[in-house]
Amino acid sequence: MPEKQMAIAVQEQAQYKNKYIILGIVLTAVFMGVLDTNVVNVALPTITTAFGVELSQSQWVVTVYLIVNTSLLLIFGRLSEYTGKVRLFFAGIAIFTIGSLACGLSGSLNELIFFRIIQGMGASIVYSINTAILVQAFPRNERGRTLGLIGTIVAIGSIAGPILGGLITGTIGWQYIFFINVPVGIILLLVAAKYLKLKEVSCKVKGMDWVGAAALILTMVSLMMLLGDLAGSLTVDTEMLIYACVFFVSLAGFVFTELNHENPIIDLRLFKVRKFTFASLSTMINFTAFSMFILSIPFLLQYVWDYTPEQIGMMLLAVPLVTAVVAPLSGYMYDKLQSTYHSSFGMLVTAIALFVLSFVVKLHNPLLLVVSFGFFGLGTGMFTSPNNTEIMSSLPMNKSSTASSMLATVRNFGNAIGVSLASIILYLMLSNAGFASIIEASVSGKDALANSISVVLFVGGALCVIGVITSLIVGWSKNQEINVPAACDVAAKQ
Repeated sequence: MPEKQMAIAVQEQAQYKNKYIILGIVLTAVFMGVLDTNVVNVALPTITTAFGVELSQSQWVVTVYLIVNTSLLLIFGRLSEYTGKVRLFFAGIAIFTIGSLACGLSGSLNELIFFRIIQGMGASIVYSINTAILVQAFPRNERGRTLGLIGTIVAIGSIAGPILGGLITGTIGWQYIFFINVPVGIILLLVAAKYLKLKEVSCKVKGMDWVGAAALILTMVSLMMLLGDLAGSLTVDTEMLIYACVFFVSLAGFVFTELNHENPIIDLRLFKVRKFTFASLSTMINFTAFSMFILSIPFLLQYVWDYTPEQIGMMLLAVPLVTAVVAPLSGYMYDKLQSTYHSSFGMLVTAIALFVLSFVVKLHNPLLLVVSFGFFGLGTGMFTSPNNTEIMSSLPMNKSSTASSMLATVRNFGNAIGVSLASIILYLMLSNAGFASIIEASVSGKDALANSISVVLFVGGALCVIGVITSLIVGWSKNQEINVPAACDVAAKQ
């Protein structure tokens, strides 16, 4: 081997020395955050009873976590350019761990809601830069399979959350769904302090776009609140109108600020990169469909097929189990072949699986249903790794934090849109069939409920067909060079 190549190999070996330990740290932190997005849902009735409050009050334990988590992602992604990714990631784990301990020790609902805000901030930091850290920790020819593991962890955490939540709440108490994060968080902090080392340059916060940050938070919060209200009722009330007005005004203010600020939160020029824009849109579509699936199927199994929650959890495990195997393999194939159409094929498989499911739900055939779950997991796994890699590789390395936080943001928005859209379809379909609620339909209108869920899944499949098109556009788009300075570059000029 020539001396120059040998020197490069030695340099790369030193640079990526702890990559698998870093991978373990990042995946564990992501799993904790995803788990706490879902685990509380099952414990909510117990929490409501424990504090002697109404569900309309206790549901904020779930809502504030999701709102804070989503609204701060892009801001923390930008802030990491100043602080450095490693330092901010370490802080995110610490904040999440402290918030978890405080949640478990809460003596009132207001305390629990407040500490869920703290916990959500920590999770938002972890989500915003986890992918960027892995992109820097692994060489380019290994990023596909590595980023595929993120999709695996998100899928497993999304479905494992309700299962673990029910088990922990029913055996040792709701407090322990938070306490369980504490020892894991402490171990992560100790391991990260020793092994989470990356070469990066941080700079002082100078010229940060705080007005844009405030406008972005208002935009995100108002939209999440509006989607949440739409999921609960289609009747337009004063609150919905206020949320809509705040959203449009703050969005306009945010865009104006970003176009005129020298150091914006999001440089809008990034959306000129077609790979970045359409791959992000594909992610949102995929998670919208996933959320529609995960919301509607439990209603089918419990209210129409009369399965227990434990049985439902076991059947749904088919999705993350298949995804866990397929996503890394899909990433490996992408790394080897560098084909830009892997994600398109994965989205197509997901669409077909949802169309098949829309027919299967009308049949009482558990085996066929589980097989369809497996195909759904197959499509999700095939799509996630290549698409995430396209997002992260479409922008310059100095914008990896922005790409990472955008990926997490569109993922969360996809989930929120999916919940709202599925709820609206179920409400409209059941109303047309003469039922005022899902509970009423579960008693005397099981066929109507099954038909409504079939429509939800069919619409999810139709969305994925659109996702195939957006994903194909990613494949057709050529790599674009775009010169967008990092925060430190801008600060140096000021």
